[in-house]
Amino acid sequence: MTRVDKELTVFRRVNEAISLSPDVEAVAGVILDIVIDETIAENASLMMPSPDGSQLQIKAAKGNRDKSTRFSDTSLGQVFPLGKGIAGSVALSLKPVIIHDTATDPLFENKKTRIAIGSLMSMPLVYGGGELVGVLNLSHSRPHAFSEDDLSLVNVLLPPAALALRNARAMKELEDINSLLKAELCMTDNALNDFGKNIFRIFTCMSVGVLTADRSGTITSINKKASELLGLGPGESLSTLLKDGMLQVPESEVRDVTLDVEHEGKVLSMEISTLPMKPEQQMLACVRDVTVERFKERELVRIKDQYKDMVENALDAMYIIKNGRFLLTNRKFQEMLGFTQEEILGRHVRHFVTKGSIHSLGTCLRHQSGDIFVPNLEIQAVRKDGKMLFLEISIGRLVIEGQRCYVGVVRDITSKKELLALKTRFLHVASHEIRVPLTVIRGYARMLSKDAQGILSPNQMENIREIEGQCEKLLHFSNSLLDFAKINTEKISLHRQQVNVADYIRGVVRSMQIKARDKKVGILFQCEEQAPELSVDPLRFEQALCNLLDNAIKHSPEGGTVTIAVSRGVHEHNAMNKLLNRESLMIAVKDQGPGITPEDARELFSDFFVGASGRAKGGIGLGLSITREIVHAHGGMVEALPTGEGGYFVITMPLNREDD
Repeated sequence: MTRVDKELTVFRRVNEAISLSPDVEAVAGVILDIVIDETIAENASLMMPSPDGSQLQIKAAKGNRDKSTRFSDTSLGQVFPLGKGIAGSVALSLKPVIIHDTATDPLFENKKTRIAIGSLMSMPLVYGGGELVGVLNLSHSRPHAFSEDDLSLVNVLLPPAALALRNARAMKELEDINSLLKAELCMTDNALNDFGKNIFRIFTCMSVGVLTADRSGTITSINKKASELLGLGPGESLSTLLKDGMLQVPESEVRDVTLDVEHEGKVLSMEISTLPMKPEQQMLACVRDVTVERFKERELVRIKDQYKDMVENALDAMYIIKNGRFLLTNRKFQEMLGFTQEEILGRHVRHFVTKGSIHSLGTCLRHQSGDIFVPNLEIQAVRKDGKMLFLEISIGRLVIEGQRCYVGVVRDITSKKELLALKTRFLHVASHEIRVPLTVIRGYARMLSKDAQGILSPNQMENIREIEGQCEKLLHFSNSLLDFAKINTEKISLHRQQVNVADYIRGVVRSMQIKARDKKVGILFQCEEQAPELSVDPLRFEQALCNLLDNAIKHSPEGGTVTIAVSRGVHEHNAMNKLLNRESLMIAVKDQGPGITPEDARELFSDFFVGASGRAKGGIGLGLSITREIVHAHGGMVEALPTGEGGYFVITMPLNREDD
């Protein structure tokens, strides 16, 4: 038999099944007979939704050795939640699933079955635009048993089979309803009267306003709630509330309308249904007070538009990335790269940044899970006109609806990098020009200080020692210039190690004790009992801490105390960490010196800035600047907090650990 002949035979047999309504069992039996007879399937089953639509129930089943179909009005014993298992997924997606080899396909989870299943097909029976009637399952003991011809043949079967089953089920439901109505009509007149009274009481006391009106809009009945909301009663007209033509509906039409009506300062939602009743058409309306709901909706739209405008008009470039592709950028971002919104959205990040920057981004994000925040990451991007840009970006990762999204801020630091290169070259030259004569001066001073012949007077020896002291200051200044130039010329290379914070900082404090004792200043270390581990470059981070401690010792009076305290928590001044609820490690250094003014607090970490108290101590304005660069390279931040009682500096380091 040819394929066309088979399809015609299937179509004819399914049409014959339609005539068997309302016998659902007979219709299901014919459908399974056709499947077993006309396809290679060894076993077939038919599943239908439960009355509440939450489960699939096996209503009928048949094998090629069965003489007749097994059927049950409730279930043959197996019930599957909608969306679970192969058939449940097919019922939810309304798309067929074919498993050619159950032994290797991960979708097939039920490995222990009473019959051998090597391959199977599961197809939805759908009526109209998407009404699920049932799920048809076919199986064979041999893998790869089903061919495209089998699938095509079953596809011919599915639409008329869905129609036949739906008709049978609908006609059976109609028969059940008719039987129920006949039983209800057999009630006595007194029972009917009581029933009517109870319905009226319910109608009157409902919390939702309900009314009926005739075609002219005159209210024929209205409950207490609707009367309170509308201020109307029976016999009054709705025409003042409804639009013209709303009431003029032909008797042959039945339509549902939902509209908002403003009445006496309130917003009322009216759901109106036109009912073609005899002898005269009636209109049923449900009335609810939705004033608060509509206010909240308008406020939500207003706030959403406001935030959208804030992002669009922000001074910094901002972006959102999903699956490596741009989901949103603002105007500043587009102007920075020279592309339009349409040219950016949907394109992958790799089209805009260099290969080296892709590697840097991957290194920062690959080994971290959950919600994270990475600040001050330098990358290179290419403008539309081909110009290379240096960018400083901040990246925050959020998991939204199970998918990772990256949000952040971008700043163009190209001009800053160019100026930095010029400044660095100048610093190299200046440092070299200082060190050359300084070496000569210090050499002669050391030679004179030996006074091998004993011919120098005490005043002359004091002058030579002053020369040596000033040489040491200039040498320190020259070394600071070189450190500063190196840090600003090259990206700081970090050799990170996991260190115990408490033990590590105790070691730094020990190294500063000699200088503190010379100044007659004490150092107090405070730390939580269970301090976390931190990933840092031990040498570089020690340099940053020593700069802060040295600064605190320098500004402390004799007999004073420098306190270094370690704590953990969500940093209140960092908006992104606060948004992501990310814990940070905070290292605070506090002295008992003259304090920091608000003006100095904003500028202390600027290059070559020296505060009022620093000038008195001979500072050159590079120590705190170098500290800032080292801390930033570690992904942290350092700040000076204004206070009238001693200096107060805080280093904040993100722990970047996944929330429990």
